Amino acid sequence: MSNLTYSKISESEAELTWSIVEQALHRHGDPNWNRKVGYKNFRAIRSDGNILGGIAIIDMGQWFGGRKVRTGAVTSVGVAPEGRGIGAASTMLSNALKEMRDNGMAISTLFPSSVRVYRSKGYERSGVMLTYEAPIKEMRAALNKLKVEQASNDEEMVLLFNERAQQGNGNLDRGSLLWDLITTSDGRPIYKYYIRDENQVVGYINYQQSRSGDHIRIRDMVSSTQQSSERILRFFADHRTVIDTISWNGPPTDPIDFAMEEQETNLKSSTDWMVRVLNISDALEQRGYPAGVNASVDFEFNDNEIPENNGIWHLNINEGRGSVKKVTSPSSKQVLKLGPRGFAPLYTSHYSATDLKIMGIIDGSAETIALANTIFAGPKPWIGEQF
Repeated sequence: MSNLTYSKISESEAELTWSIVEQALHRHGDPNWNRKVGYKNFRAIRSDGNILGGIAIIDMGQWFGGRKVRTGAVTSVGVAPEGRGIGAASTMLSNALKEMRDNGMAISTLFPSSVRVYRSKGYERSGVMLTYEAPIKEMRAALNKLKVEQASNDEEMVLLFNERAQQGNGNLDRGSLLWDLITTSDGRPIYKYYIRDENQVVGYINYQQSRSGDHIRIRDMVSSTQQSSERILRFFADHRTVIDTISWNGPPTDPIDFAMEEQETNLKSSTDWMVRVLNISDALEQRGYPAGVNASVDFEFNDNEIPENNGIWHLNINEGRGSVKKVTSPSSKQVLKLGPRGFAPLYTSHYSATDLKIMGIIDGSAETIALANTIFAGPKPWIGEQF
């Protein structure tokens, strides 16, 4: 519709916008989430000045290949019933993509309410959020020399999380918004502990006990060594007389699950998050690559939403860093043909180039596909917190 407009909202329009979003999504994990995000991060889609829907964009970082990529984290997307079927959601998303790119964000990340809708705008499933559950009685481990102590502050927690995040793919560079969500609560108490090896923190746990008293829900946990994983297991095993089960969000290669004596951990849920490239040159240059890989590949890119991404882009990898330039014709025999949906899960290391060619969303010679497999090899991407 020609009268649809996209714009910021004023403070006086915040409650109306949030109520529309909450009605559209039916519920949200934290009823105060939109207020915490803040009205300044919200945009509205309007018809003749009337707000029909809203979207929030949080400027974040996300780790890929050991380097931080500037990311537009999209949240709280919703359109009122009277705004559906008239192009409101599509117009709002297209404008949000342009705004994020114009503001210097290289990629965008979100948890989709509808995969189909976001695929139509070039997003693709590119990583996971996994929730594990295990019986306390199976979390056996010998007591080792590591010390467990209550955390008097969150500073070392932040440092250890960032160290672990840099070693994987997908983890968010948490700002105060997400850290506050994880470390504070208006309800049940949060218990925080550090695992120390002499003066060095090698792990931490941040959890709540359920209202029924027989379950522990971990809000955040990092283990950086085998011994810290074993000490965490022993810590929870010592709750076995009053607690039955424990659940946590962790990586596909979870160190706590691996440290258990038997295969008693259950995967309770697996949710995919999506990524969309905003600026192909910035995205490729900001990410890191496997050490020792020196190679070049050309991307023949087709993007219906962001025409600035269209064309042929030459990527040269040298000692873990990438440099990119736009060329009029392929600079080498290695040409990968793809669009934003094929780019995203390759970029995050969620799927290999081989997988994506079989899925029909990238194309290239056997040699080019093999090279892309090497360039984008890395840990499976995951996020431990929903936003």
